[in-house]
Amino acid sequence: MAMIADWTPPEWVYNCFPVPTLETEVVTLDYVIAAAQAEVDACTEWDTTPLGRVLHVAHMLVSHQGVDGLWAATFNLRTAEESSGERSSAPLPLFRRLNDILGSSEFDFSLRRGEAGVLSHKG
Repeated sequence: MAMIADWTPPEWVYNCFPVPTLETEVVTLDYVIAAAQAEVDACTEWDTTPLGRVLHVAHMLVSHQGVDGLWAATFNLRTAEESSGERSSAPLPLFRRLNDILGSSEFDFSLRRGEAGVLSHKG
């Protein structure tokens, strides 16, 4: 499980995102997704508060999806600057899970774009 030390401040580009330490600005998308999945796991029938945080992260990721359908694999949470040229499809399982939990198709468009991006990067 990805440990969350805190959530990023509201003035950061990626605001209210999980961080592993209070000093961390650069993270991997794999860390963010693992932390988000752990938050969903923390939801109970009586407390779905963590789901709200995850939905915020997911909506921010949708808005930062690249034209290739993928996301930066490593990036600065404060500035949104990409730290490498690597691309990632890490949000796709989270988006599928959220669609299932919500009984919606909210993330379908991003899922289609991401899946197409995976195929084009393999080819």
